[in-house]
Amino acid sequence: MHILNAHKPIRAFAHRHDDLPAFHVGFLILTLLAAAMFSLGAFGLLIFIHMCLDLVKYREYHGYGWGLTFKGIVRESLMDLTLFMIGLMFAVFLHHSIAFPGISGVMRAEIAVVRMFGTIIPKMKILHNFLKVVAHVRHYLDHAHPHLRKHWSSVDLVCFWSLGLTTLLLVFSAPILQVEYSIVLEILKDEMIPRLIH
Repeated sequence: MHILNAHKPIRAFAHRHDDLPAFHVGFLILTLLAAAMFSLGAFGLLIFIHMCLDLVKYREYHGYGWGLTFKGIVRESLMDLTLFMIGLMFAVFLHHSIAFPGISGVMRAEIAVVRMFGTIIPKMKILHNFLKVVAHVRHYLDHAHPHLRKHWSSVDLVCFWSLGLTTLLLVFSAPILQVEYSIVLEILKDEMIPRLIH
């Protein structure tokens, strides 16, 4: 009889977890740990999976043409792509091997903290967005983006400008940082491989 009643607390938790502050704190801590443990490449893989789901959602599930499908994919992933590129820019420009080699140890520690926040915050948001989609995948598939057929919003335009700026900075990072392109490519390769950070 005890075994039959064991599922009741679990069921009650499943129905009330959104109202429990402790659940949200625990979720935030786990998200922070995952963001700190994995490279940016792992979060790039999450974005790619999300974009593939959007392709199925708009093309197969809703039956839209390629133009609306592409626009839907961009609308759904624009913020994540922007955050990813910002994180990548922080990873390159504040990498310990090239960021201001002549500075003191204290200043290096401060730069390491800024780099950590510059990469962890985007990773946390990307993971949060992905988990939100996965948790409500049926609802997500049923509903197209509310602004799919509207003009780009000011937030969208800021994202596009940020994507352009971060891409430009990454392309010209070697001359800006006065290092060889091979060093920048090594950092990018290290960041883009989906793995646990060592």
